[in-house]
Amino acid sequence: MDEKVLQLKEEFKQKIARLNDYLWGAGLRDPISRIQQISFLFFLKMLEEQDISLVRESRLTKRVYKSIYTGKNEKFRWSSWIHKTGEPLLKFVRDEIFPFMENISDGKKNIKKMFHGARLRIDDPTTLKNALDLIDEIDFSRLDSDVKGDLYEDLLNSIEAAGELGQFLTPRHIIRFIIEIVNPKIGETVFDPACGSGGFLLSAYDWIKLQNSETSQIIKYNGFNRGPGDKLSQKQWQFLQNETFFGQDIDPEMVRLTLMNFFLHGLEESDIKRKDTIAGTEDEEDLRRYEIVLTNPPFAGKVDEERIKKSLPVKSTKTQVLFLGYVIDALKPNGRAGIILPEGTLFGTNRDDKEIRRFLLENTLLQAVISMPAGVFHYAGVKTSVLIFKKKINPKLDADEKIWFFDMKGDGSSLSKAHKFGAQYKNDIPKLVELWNKDRKEEKGFSWYTKVKDIIENEYVLTANAYKPLTEKDNIKHRDPKEILKELDNLDLEIEKQKKKVKDLLKA
Repeated sequence: MDEKVLQLKEEFKQKIARLNDYLWGAGLRDPISRIQQISFLFFLKMLEEQDISLVRESRLTKRVYKSIYTGKNEKFRWSSWIHKTGEPLLKFVRDEIFPFMENISDGKKNIKKMFHGARLRIDDPTTLKNALDLIDEIDFSRLDSDVKGDLYEDLLNSIEAAGELGQFLTPRHIIRFIIEIVNPKIGETVFDPACGSGGFLLSAYDWIKLQNSETSQIIKYNGFNRGPGDKLSQKQWQFLQNETFFGQDIDPEMVRLTLMNFFLHGLEESDIKRKDTIAGTEDEEDLRRYEIVLTNPPFAGKVDEERIKKSLPVKSTKTQVLFLGYVIDALKPNGRAGIILPEGTLFGTNRDDKEIRRFLLENTLLQAVISMPAGVFHYAGVKTSVLIFKKKINPKLDADEKIWFFDMKGDGSSLSKAHKFGAQYKNDIPKLVELWNKDRKEEKGFSWYTKVKDIIENEYVLTANAYKPLTEKDNIKHRDPKEILKELDNLDLEIEKQKKKVKDLLKA
């Protein structure tokens, strides 16, 4: 990674820590509120820098681009008002900047969504000025969209590291192996019905670009390969930018964060919206089908029966059961999915748990059940598994099918609340990807196949431990405890005899 970029990232992290402290001290104790306010202020500076870049590009390429700050809007440029102080600054940002952003023209629909109903929650002029001055020191204009997006991810992760946002963020290393296994391709639509901050969708974006990059253009960035997608045609690039990614989340604040995350990664027009996936009024969006679905739905929660969408295949008040049913339905025939679920759903004895597992095996080819160690999601307090499946063209419960199980004992982290990473921690993810790429090979201690017939007979239980083959250690035939005790008694007698002999010798 470029030394200047590394320096900027470190500088950025330090500033984020200071901003976080400023806002916490100003009374914003909710981490989402702090991230939201910091995001708004970063965005105001980045937007001017992006606008300047687009104006320059339009002059070079002769493409038409009209600055959003033309004419009377000139006063809304970051550089035009950043010198203000005290109450005038506070009033201008609160009463003029925010309404301008919400009503911005020129088709910037996602910017409007970001600022729709938003308000400045920093009430102290000094705190606001200190925050703005810190942000003003950072020059984002010399960074490409990948780096800007990574800096924003650092913002999200910095709050997670403080133990304040874990419930909203799926660990990125877990997302990456799921993306690699599901392997989204250019031309396919990718959907996350519980998109959080957009991690699955943005990782899919990086993956597709990487798979369509010349080897000479691929660089190692943050320990992972990155590519610009230079082998994509103009038509493919437009599809990737504007027609590939779809996400929804019930939390309006998370939708704001996702929209900003997408914007900073260069995905300005992707379809991200606030929507209740499993409850409330149904509309035509619920009928849409996708080639790829990737998600980590809420692990807990109940839904009022009268609010559950009628089209969902299995009736339940459990959110994870409803989400799994929705994901299966949302796939096109032969569409592929990767979903993270709490293991309770995979072995629960309730009617709806059993029924969703039956529905899964009937309507999909379940390719893999990847059992992850409990500490991967330290915030959830539960053990989780990843299900990888492909939707069948003709639904049928086939007892002769086989399911590949993988038992992951470590993910390269400390599996504790601190979630430290290092070579000293067991990491089975490379082995998982290796065996998957070898047509889901069996390997003792890691992976095995189980027939659907056996799973049906076991009430559709899908946990790895229910079918894990016995190891040599497990097969050791232990001796009868009575025999061991008798042997110990005899040994005690022999010791006493030897002690007596020694005493006799000493007396002599």
